[in-house]
Amino acid sequence: MMRIINRYLLREVLLGWLAITLTLWLILISHRMVRYLAQAAVGDLPGDVIFILLGVKTLWLLVYIMPFSLALGIVMGLGRMYRDNEMAALGACGVGPPQLYRPLLGLGVVIAVILGWMALYVSPAITAYGDRITRQAEQEADVSLFGAGRFNTLRGGRMTFYAEKLSENRKNMENLFVYVRGQDKHEDPPQVISAASAYRMTDAESGDEYVVFVDGTLHEGKPGEAAFRIMRFGQQGVRVELPGKTSASYKSEVVPTRELLNSDSLEDIVELQWRLSVPLSVMVLVLLSVPVSQVAPRSGRYGGIVTAVLLFLVYYNLLGMSRIWVEQGVIPPAVGLWWVHLGFIMLVYVLLNANRLACKLRRRT
Repeated sequence: MMRIINRYLLREVLLGWLAITLTLWLILISHRMVRYLAQAAVGDLPGDVIFILLGVKTLWLLVYIMPFSLALGIVMGLGRMYRDNEMAALGACGVGPPQLYRPLLGLGVVIAVILGWMALYVSPAITAYGDRITRQAEQEADVSLFGAGRFNTLRGGRMTFYAEKLSENRKNMENLFVYVRGQDKHEDPPQVISAASAYRMTDAESGDEYVVFVDGTLHEGKPGEAAFRIMRFGQQGVRVELPGKTSASYKSEVVPTRELLNSDSLEDIVELQWRLSVPLSVMVLVLLSVPVSQVAPRSGRYGGIVTAVLLFLVYYNLLGMSRIWVEQGVIPPAVGLWWVHLGFIMLVYVLLNANRLACKLRRRT
């Protein structure tokens, strides 16, 4: 009999879980797509990388929405069974929370293992790949900031250049004339550069921005003086600072887990705890969803769901606040995010005992 009940219960939960996951994914990915389209419309992002970035974000989003959607699917499935008196019938047959937890925790363990593997190993690699694609796409798009057929200035007006046209793929400028004024206009000689093409490059280590000129000639000297230096080059880079661009910053999200294990940085420690919180959150939310889903028969359809959503949001917000507190040194790393998980496990114990006490009181009356 328990096999039949377990299959029926898992079917109710899985249907709700898949529906909620799909709904949340469509909402979030649509918002992300609108953002990418807006960036492409103003030239900040090439259109051919939008779907690549959406695919990267899809995997990242699934890691963080699946624990929430699973718990909400359990609340919806069990809540319907409570409202339709199915749980009352199961209770009369001796099926209580321990019997309900058996299939649900089994499902939770499977999902926790999958999401743990994704959070610890797959998500950092995917995030790093998406970050590289984004930086490369921004570099290609930033060439269009210079424009073609007009004079442009950089470095506080010390560099003025003219590009005849952009290449067909809009990654390179062609037929350039560049004038570079020295730091001290009276001492440093100016430079005049003519080049066949140029492209933008970001140094991987320092994050500095460069414009690299290809196949050109450099003339250096002061007008009216005979001391001129002429140099031909295959490639020459000039450091620039593009408008609205800053150097690449350190992101712990892209650091492999094995490196986080050996790091003493607070940012890396809390990032490791955050990744470990993904599988832990699956189990905590599964435990919490069973007592929260209990509603009175023939009650409102969404009564238990509202309470569950509020509790789940408090849980996620506390995790996010704890992450900030650890990074700021407000709470020690040993406490970290663990107190949030432990606190909600204690809340599950309190809710289960409260429900058990309420059932005893109803039987006596």
